[in-house]
Amino acid sequence: MLHIRVGCFLVAMTCWATATSAQERITLSIRDVIERRALLFRSDGHTGAVLAHQSGTDAASWSKFAKRMQAAGIASIALESISEEDVQSGIAFLRQLGKQRIVLIGASLGGAAVQSAATQPDGGMVDTVILLGTAEGDMSDAAGVDKLFIISEGDFFAPRTHASFQKASEPKELLTFPGTAHAQDMLKETYREELIQVLLNRILQ
Repeated sequence: MLHIRVGCFLVAMTCWATATSAQERITLSIRDVIERRALLFRSDGHTGAVLAHQSGTDAASWSKFAKRMQAAGIASIALESISEEDVQSGIAFLRQLGKQRIVLIGASLGGAAVQSAATQPDGGMVDTVILLGTAEGDMSDAAGVDKLFIISEGDFFAPRTHASFQKASEPKELLTFPGTAHAQDMLKETYREELIQVLLNRILQ
């Protein structure tokens, strides 16, 4: 539906912050061989999100939004590296924390990794995928996974987002906001509070 509007990964964890901090630096393990840094934003809720950033940014670029999720009872892991395996290791980490509902959020190039992870054999662990100005991907095999695509109408990545949306299986939804902001930059626009509420509502549904 279209809406137009204004293996084997886990988990060695290392913590460099106090338990009362809003975020912790952690290490994710991929195939028990590769170690990746990430930021963990803890919450006692049953929902956890994996955040894959856009090119030219890093895990910390999600901090403000991750803290909003944290305040709403949503735990999250912001990845430093944005490969498909990094996303899957983030999912595994959240599962070990006891999170029952898993949401993947990808921005721009991070969206390609998220789409790939959602279509893997154990992608059934994923409940919702949210993509902000995503690079092209293929979620035609992710049947049953709730999918939300969000772009600004003048985003230079818009054709890739539309291509990904067309390929994706149902259920899916596309929201368009005004302006030209790309991916995570949409969270800095005048409509940011409206967008954040859309995201929180979808994550918590």
